[in-house]
Amino acid sequence: MKIKRMDHIGIIVNDLSAAKAFFLDFGLEVKGEWEMAGELMGYAAGLSDVKVACVGLGMPEGQTWIELIKFYSPLAEADFQQPCANTLGIRHIAFAVENIEAIVT
Repeated sequence: MKIKRMDHIGIIVNDLSAAKAFFLDFGLEVKGEWEMAGELMGYAAGLSDVKVACVGLGMPEGQTWIELIKFYSPLAEADFQQPCANTLGIRHIAFAVENIEAIVT
């Protein structure tokens, strides 16, 4: 099997509105918004009683997007924990931008 393209990257967030606004400020646009619940979502997540809200954001002409996911149920057992640099999982996502100095300011 060969990969045809990268489709999306999923990020679990606590504040969906704030995360959406953060990426919109960088110039991404909303590709879709939806809610999911039920057995299929529970099966996909490996959890019971799952209800999520999602926002897909991407570049205007791009196919790859970031999928922000807010779990309404079940709730996370612990608040966000700062991982160590060698913790397995997504460590960062990099974007090429214009005028990085203005963005940092």
